Amino acid sequence: MDILKPKLVWIEGRCYRQLPIRKTEIEHEEDEFIQPMKPQIRRDEDFEDTDLSVKHQGDKFFIVITIPKELIKFIIGSKADISITGKSVSSVVRAYHRIENIVEDVRWRVMEYTHFISIPMNDENIIEKYLKFKDDVLRTCRGSTGISEQIFISPAELHLTIVMLTLLTKREKEEAAAILQKTRNEILQLLDRKPLQIEIKGVEYMNDEPEEVRILYGKVQEKENNNCLQIIANKLADTFSMSPLGRKEASDDPNNVKLHVTLMRGKPGVKGYREPFDASQILEKYANYSFGQTTVSQIHVSIRFTSGKDSYYKPFYVLEL
Repeated sequence: MDILKPKLVWIEGRCYRQLPIRKTEIEHEEDEFIQPMKPQIRRDEDFEDTDLSVKHQGDKFFIVITIPKELIKFIIGSKADISITGKSVSSVVRAYHRIENIVEDVRWRVMEYTHFISIPMNDENIIEKYLKFKDDVLRTCRGSTGISEQIFISPAELHLTIVMLTLLTKREKEEAAAILQKTRNEILQLLDRKPLQIEIKGVEYMNDEPEEVRILYGKVQEKENNNCLQIIANKLADTFSMSPLGRKEASDDPNNVKLHVTLMRGKPGVKGYREPFDASQILEKYANYSFGQTTVSQIHVSIRFTSGKDSYYKPFYVLEL
């Protein structure tokens, strides 16, 4: 498409530019999370009855739709608010939903994740055993391809990722915090006043060849074996993915969040991909290695690419359990 002559789309007598969308390769904290394209919203556009706040002025109807500033350029102009005017409620509603569809489509095809729901795993006990694991691997496996100190995760950043989020405005961030807060009573009821104790034990990898690993992670298991952590993770992932803010990742088991703590990841390579490393010795030697136990006491809305006073990701919101 000629950028100087973009395709034009007419909606209710107004002309909009349909700009080309170009994706960029950006490195993620969690390379196993690939930026997805969330299905475009589909709504019945042929109805007069709507819960939208369409206003009436003279012989016309209008509504204002607020667009995150990062997405407004894909619609038209530079203002965050777009006023839609038409001769009937249905025409205004149709235009509203069409613009909303464009916004949601761009959000998931172009914008990068900004936040994620996380459970910190930076307990002192776990950090101590993780550092022992790191030192031992560097001492005994340094001859393996790609093994170096740079591929180990910072111990202060050890965590469980539950679901990735794209929060572009203050309102969206506050909405994410409110969604998380609303799950508190259900989580506490599930736990029945008992502590949620888990252990990181054993290692596994994300792809098929142990000699060509890009992500090595610690396996997570509950001490009481009552599956509470999995239920909580699934509930959070489902809740956020049903909102426009989050995205449940595709996996071999679509009904369950993959519970894991990333320990090692390959060095950044070309086009955003990480270089593989040989983890065959590690997988054999540490198949049953215990990285320690911890009690889950918090769930965070974490901000990507940040570091707080404790060197963990800065939280926008913390849910205390």
